Amino acid sequence: MSHALDNGALDEGWLGTDLRTWSQSIRNGYIRAFIIFALHETGVFDTLRKSGAQSSDELAAHCSVNRHLLDGVLHFLLHADVVLAKDSDERFRLTRRGEEWLFSDAVLAMSFGAVGAYSPILSELVPCLREEKRYGVDFEREGAYLAKGSYYTGRSNYPWVVSRLRDLDVRTVVDLGCGSANVLISFCQIDTELRGIGIDIAPRALEEARRRVEAEGLQDRIELQLGDLTDPSTYASAVERADAFNGIMVFHEFLRDGEEAVVDIFRAMKERFPGRYLLVGEFDRLTDDEFGAMPYPDRIHPLFYQHAIHPLTWQGLPQPKDKWLELFERAGLELVEVNDEFPFRLVEFILRF
Repeated sequence: MSHALDNGALDEGWLGTDLRTWSQSIRNGYIRAFIIFALHETGVFDTLRKSGAQSSDELAAHCSVNRHLLDGVLHFLLHADVVLAKDSDERFRLTRRGEEWLFSDAVLAMSFGAVGAYSPILSELVPCLREEKRYGVDFEREGAYLAKGSYYTGRSNYPWVVSRLRDLDVRTVVDLGCGSANVLISFCQIDTELRGIGIDIAPRALEEARRRVEAEGLQDRIELQLGDLTDPSTYASAVERADAFNGIMVFHEFLRDGEEAVVDIFRAMKERFPGRYLLVGEFDRLTDDEFGAMPYPDRIHPLFYQHAIHPLTWQGLPQPKDKWLELFERAGLELVEVNDEFPFRLVEFILRF
C-alpha cells in the first residue's frame, strides 16, 4: 500500500486516536469555525485587540450585536479554545495566542474564504450529491467574503510582485478579476509611484472596490473598469497605457471549459497587448503521494482548496506547476521567471506577450 493511502499517519496529533476524541474534535472544529468567522466579521475580535478586556454588554454595544447571542458564543470559545480568557470582573480578553493566531493570514483566509464564502457548498452538499440542487444555479459563494479570503491567501506574495514590477519598469499594472480592489490597494501602498487599473465582470464588486479605493485615498492612482477578462476587447481601451497585467488565482477557473479555452485567453491577450508583461499566480496541485507525505495539519488547507472547493463549485481544477508552463508555451508566451517559494503553495509566473 502506498504511503499516500496509508491512513495510519492520521492517527497522530489532534485528530484523535479514539472515538470520543475524534467525534468531539469534529463538533468543536465545526462550531469554532463559524464562531471565529462571525466574531471577525462583526468586529468583536478587533475590538478586543484594540480596546482590551470588555464584558459581553460592552462588546455587544460597541459592535451593535445581540448581547445574549454574543455571550453564548464567547463562553463556548472560552472553554473550547485557547484564544480567549475571562477575568474575575466578567470581562473577556484575548490571550497571547489569541492575539497572535486569530489575526494570522492562515486564520483570516480560512474565516472569510472557507467559512464566509464557501459554507453553502457544505450546507447544500446533500441535495447537490442527490442532484436536486447545483452550485451556480440554486446557490453561489459570497463574493465579498471570497475577495477577503483571497486577499489574505495571496498577500504574502505582494511585496515580491511589486519588487518585480519595479525591476521591469512597470508604472501601471492591470489587475484582472480585481474584486474589491484589495490587491491593487496593497500594490499601490507598497509602491507609492505605482498606478493601477482594476478589471472585473461584476458591477457589485466594482462598487465595493470604488468605496475601498476612495477610503484609502487612492482614487487618483487606481481606475476601475467593467470588463470580461476572457475577451480583451471589452477592456482594451481602458488599459492602453498599462505596462503589465496581474492575475492571482484567476485563470484556473476557466479550465472548466477545457485547457484550450485558457490557452485562447492568453493568445487573445498576446495579440492585443504584444510586448507587455503578464504575472500569473496559481496554486500548485498536489498528487496523492504528495498529500500522504505531508504532516497532517499542513495538508488540510490544500485538500480543502483542491478537493472540496473546486469540485463542489464545478470550477476548473487547479493544475500543477508544470501544466501551467505547458499552457503558457502553447499560447506562445515568453517565460521570464518562476517563483514557487510562497505559502499556500502559490506559484508566481512572470511572462511576456
